[in-house]
Amino acid sequence: MNKARTLAQLILVGSTTNTTRVRDFIRAGGGHWSADDTLTLDSIDGARAAADTALPQPSLVIVCADALSAGLEAWYGTQGRGGHIVTLTISDSRSVIETAQQNGHPIVFGGDVLNPSTITDALMLGMEMQNLRAQRNKLQDMHDLAEDRFRDMADLFADWLWEIDTDLKLAFSSSRKRPASNANAGSMFTACFLEEEKLRIEDDFAELARSPRPFHDRDYWSQDPYGSRICWNVSGMPVVDGTGKLLGFRGVARDVSNMKAATDQIYYLSNHDALTGVMNRQRFQDELIRTLRSAKREQRCGALVLLDIDRFSYVNQTYGHLIGDKLLIHFAQVLKDNVRTGDLVSRLDGDQFAVVLRDVRPEDVDGRLERMLATVASRPLATESGSITLNVSGGVALYPTDADNADPLLAMAIGALERAKVRGPHRIERHDPEQQAANQANGQMEWVELVNECLTNHKTRLVLYYQPIIPLSGPAVKEDCEHYEVLVRLIDREGSIIPPAKFIATAEEFGLISKIDSLVTMRAIDMLQLWKSQGRNVHLSVNLSGKTFDDTAFTENLKKTLKEANLAPKSLIFEVTETALLRDLQLVKTFMADMRALGAGFALDDCGVGYSSFNYIRQLELDFIKIDGSFVRNLHQNDDDQAFVKALADVAKQKNISTVAEMVEHEAAMIALRNMGIDFGQGFFFAPPAAEPQSGVRKKFLN
Repeated sequence: MNKARTLAQLILVGSTTNTTRVRDFIRAGGGHWSADDTLTLDSIDGARAAADTALPQPSLVIVCADALSAGLEAWYGTQGRGGHIVTLTISDSRSVIETAQQNGHPIVFGGDVLNPSTITDALMLGMEMQNLRAQRNKLQDMHDLAEDRFRDMADLFADWLWEIDTDLKLAFSSSRKRPASNANAGSMFTACFLEEEKLRIEDDFAELARSPRPFHDRDYWSQDPYGSRICWNVSGMPVVDGTGKLLGFRGVARDVSNMKAATDQIYYLSNHDALTGVMNRQRFQDELIRTLRSAKREQRCGALVLLDIDRFSYVNQTYGHLIGDKLLIHFAQVLKDNVRTGDLVSRLDGDQFAVVLRDVRPEDVDGRLERMLATVASRPLATESGSITLNVSGGVALYPTDADNADPLLAMAIGALERAKVRGPHRIERHDPEQQAANQANGQMEWVELVNECLTNHKTRLVLYYQPIIPLSGPAVKEDCEHYEVLVRLIDREGSIIPPAKFIATAEEFGLISKIDSLVTMRAIDMLQLWKSQGRNVHLSVNLSGKTFDDTAFTENLKKTLKEANLAPKSLIFEVTETALLRDLQLVKTFMADMRALGAGFALDDCGVGYSSFNYIRQLELDFIKIDGSFVRNLHQNDDDQAFVKALADVAKQKNISTVAEMVEHEAAMIALRNMGIDFGQGFFFAPPAAEPQSGVRKKFLN
């Protein structure tokens, strides 16, 4: 032991026989201490005074006591585990020894074992403990400093730093910038964002919990105190313990609202029906999928309800379309007023609406619907000439009783609605499995048989139609190139043309769609080779179903054919819908990479109607985005549509992606598109689909 270190650091307290024995041992030079190193005080109060004021702070105090006094008990309490002083206790009193140990002073022994050796060992142990406490305090100070430094930096950071446990409860949240004022430790992560984002966030993190991995650039929306929507770009990584057990996730979120042009407008238009303000069809389908996933996870049940306004066409014919639109708006508002927070309301098409009643027992569904329909009937639409009473028909399918996946559940509700309309107005019908089976047996199987016939005799019963895609602005106008979308038609037994709307759904359901896609693609490649040999520069766009990507035989055959064909780059364009991407994004990405290596190009079809269209534009390497016709048809008359199309055009231009507007039906729409910088237009204003490519159409509109 270093003598300089121990000077005036050892205090001997007490006036017992043991005190004298210890003092004599130390003064006699036992161990490593000399007589000058030791100060003896008669009472514990004197030791406290010495420790606080009169002397330098002691490191070691030896207490020799025959009994527990109030002063000694107070000493043990104030100089416990957290103090820098190490107390050695020599006593034969059980109460003294127990009090010392209970207050964090473990070095105790009785007078019966007191000898020079035990004193030396005890003093050495005491000094070692004092050193350990000093080191611990130093490390704690360093830890506190690092913790303060991290929190200061996190709170000054421009982005939001967060950490959650496996229950999505916040364990840490930086304070400077956050999605919500109540985003504090202990709050739920989902509560920081919009209520309509809750299921999507839960679904995302449930998938990440099953397969923990870092994730990047997931956009979730919140709302600021003024009601504006804010988009947060969230990235994170899993947090695990030493055994690999998942503890939660931590990461960073950036406010990217300023980087998104017209954020509020884009969000609203891409997710809501422009007339009524309720969810549009595509957003509803996305939310229905998430609802069913969540219900399956949490073992909950509910109902999908489809509603049609009875005799709506009569209202349009009698009162005009303006009153018809007001009736739709009124009906949507009545529905919103009569559902709970968390239920879904959507306009699917025309006068057809959908409602999802979440967390409702099957036996309670009828009562809920009766109250809803009674309210609808009791709130007529007031007009200048009187009022219009609302009557509706409905179809109901229950989940998970009838189905636990979106497509079959929706089909069941549609079937129930059709039966209700056949049986008379103002009726609600539930899904009937026996009736549904009979309908499928009588109707769908005929279509399956017809499609199979056409595929067997595809050379005569399957034909390609071509609709021109016309350059409107930019470099595309100067290119000497013809663009067409390839559309498939079947020929029935009487020789009539069958449009795809009548057979594509059946082909997808019964596994025939990949064969159709294969035949169409191979014929398109044959035509491109023919035109190339004739010196014509033609580009063809071919649609692919999401289910076709699962067909490995199609993919391998296509690779071989494209290698042999040696087509000009991007002369074959595959059009992919968001539905296909939702099935398996990674599979589609792999397919795109393989086909791009062989010279094919890609277009995102029906862009704008999907909830994640902008996200896919960001993630995928695209050559074209095809703006859905619902935003183009009445573009020249609708400011909202113009704003949305302009936003898409701006995003595409930043990504160096060409834009194609579908369903151009008026010259005014074409002029508006051209002024917005849209690259191509397609629709009946230019030309309908035809069995032969009409090269003259391009020249006509370029001139």
